[in-house]
Amino acid sequence: MSADLAGKRVLVLSDNDRLSRAIELNLKYSHLEVMRLALSSQVQEESQTEIGDFDLIVMAMSSSTSEPIVTLARASLVGRIGQVPLLIISDRPFHSDPDDQVIHLNFPFDIDGLHDKVKEILQRDSEPTRNAHQKARPATLS
Repeated sequence: MSADLAGKRVLVLSDNDRLSRAIELNLKYSHLEVMRLALSSQVQEESQTEIGDFDLIVMAMSSSTSEPIVTLARASLVGRIGQVPLLIISDRPFHSDPDDQVIHLNFPFDIDGLHDKVKEILQRDSEPTRNAHQKARPATLS
């Protein structure tokens, strides 16, 4: 990943501890600041301020029976949908408008695919003036 993404903060959570550790280690290797959140009974006791602010949330679902919204609720992160880009890695693909800030990556995935998707999301998120101008531009008739 490029040097301009160094120091970006990423939160990783998953229904599988080994998967979340693998993602954490690979993203740290790319000079991102990564926090892995273990989904246990302790998570519900942590406050939003203890979790902190992130540039990206990566949520990896290894089981087809896992529900992303339930995982977000258990981690007290539902309120961040639409405010922080959310990369959902799962075997149940969906299409999302990039403006919704909810992006899908197929599971299983390769590490290069993960790195490319994270880089794409963080670089797009680093261009707020371009996105703000596109949203604010009034429609014109030709």
